[in-house]
Amino acid sequence: MNVLPIVLRGGPAFATRGTSASTGTKLFCLSGSVSRPGVYEVDFGATLRDLIDLAGGVVAGRSMRAVLLGGAAGTFATVDDLDVPLTFEATRAAGLSLGSGVVMVLDDTTDLVAYVRRIAAFFRDESCGQCVPCRVGTVRQEEMLDRMVAGADPRGERELMLDIGRVMRDASICGLGQTAHNAIESAVLKLGVLS
Repeated sequence: MNVLPIVLRGGPAFATRGTSASTGTKLFCLSGSVSRPGVYEVDFGATLRDLIDLAGGVVAGRSMRAVLLGGAAGTFATVDDLDVPLTFEATRAAGLSLGSGVVMVLDDTTDLVAYVRRIAAFFRDESCGQCVPCRVGTVRQEEMLDRMVAGADPRGERELMLDIGRVMRDASICGLGQTAHNAIESAVLKLGVLS
């Protein structure tokens, strides 16, 4: 959607949209508990609230619990983050990620623990196994979540999980291993999942 206007009007015209630091527009794919799931194009600087409103808001009779911003490798946003401008600099400052533009709205019926465990299983299954930090880290991450669900001391498991996440982020060869911990860390620290 961005290419044709750039070709027809030129890059400088496209750069007049958005903000001074994040110029242009971005495509977002909204799904989950919104009235009109779909792909929406907005200027950089629109807020998460604006974007969810474009999709018809949260499904009637439900309240928003969290938003997974940037897909499985992204971060969770809360109701307090709805007015953060969707720019590279503002989301980074808020500890969020624009990532691929995937926006999954989760309502009050979502089992966040099960959701986070599915993300951990996804990364475990998708690891190619080439590098140890990702191959072992994704398995250990999932095992720690399982132990926490089974009643293990969340503080000790949480610290170990955060340490393993840092190693995965710093030492994995590719982007999968480097981002496999993002959503899990965000769910634990920001949403209080399993704390």
